[in-house]
Amino acid sequence: MLVGSEIPAGLNRMLSEANAKVRHVSDGQAAIACAQHEMFDAVLLISTGDEMDLAETMFNLSDVNGAGELIILSDQTDTMNSAIPKEALAELVSSASVMTTEEFHGRIT
Repeated sequence: MLVGSEIPAGLNRMLSEANAKVRHVSDGQAAIACAQHEMFDAVLLISTGDEMDLAETMFNLSDVNGAGELIILSDQTDTMNSAIPKEALAELVSSASVMTTEEFHGRIT
């Protein structure tokens, strides 16, 4: 699942080239609702919207069995509001990791 209101063209192209089946949702609330009804290998977080911050989205998704691995794209999420730094979130949520778009690309190719 890809969470973000605006997805960079390069990221869409990267996922397409990796033959990834992607479900796009626009915000954290939609991501949680989707994860409650579908299984995902991973959730790629770019932005979480105005209703929920990054921390709240991460903690809620980690409680949902179908969410899979949680990946925060650090170079795409700088505008996300969160009381907890991204790197600390990744340590608090065992299924989470923080990586750049380039690192993510290396992982899926």
